Amino acid sequence: MDTLHTVLRAIRGETQPRRDHLHVFREFLGHLDRAAKRGPRKAVTPRAKRITRKGKR
Repeated sequence: MDTLHTVLRAIRGETQPRRDHLHVFREFLGHLDRAAKRGPRKAVTPRAKRITRKGKR
């Protein structure tokens, strides 16, 4: 939980006095909720590798 608090503080500057773990967890759930409402990102497809055949010399 302390790590979560540190990460959230790094993402958004600390503007309020030190918050308790419950507040941080609720904020984390809010971030997840907003991310879920945005929907999934388009999948990035890797570029197809060129298929080369070894020919007879």
